[in-house]
Amino acid sequence: MHRGDIDYERFLVNDPNGTGTDIDFDEIYFTVKKSAKDRLYCFQKKLSNGTIEKLGPGDYQLKINPSDTAKMFFGKYVFDINLKYKDLIDETFVGQFDLLEEVTYSENE
Repeated sequence: MHRGDIDYERFLVNDPNGTGTDIDFDEIYFTVKKSAKDRLYCFQKKLSNGTIEKLGPGDYQLKINPSDTAKMFFGKYVFDINLKYKDLIDETFVGQFDLLEEVTYSENE
């Protein structure tokens, strides 16, 4: 995504049969860091505070706001989605988050 833009990310959590799970997770985290080794994150979204929204069985969406990326440098970052449900589920999915440069900065708008 481009720095300073709005982006909606939708993700599905399926059961072993490939259909959307009806589990009501205790918490879901979407965390972005420059490196997986970093202790501090660049930004994070959570189910518990409403920054991750449940749309239906196993169907979730989060919104990345301009303020989330405004002070980040362009380049490659890592993210994970961590699912927690009681003591039964603690799953993590990892990926790459690319932050692309912008051309029109807020002071040019």
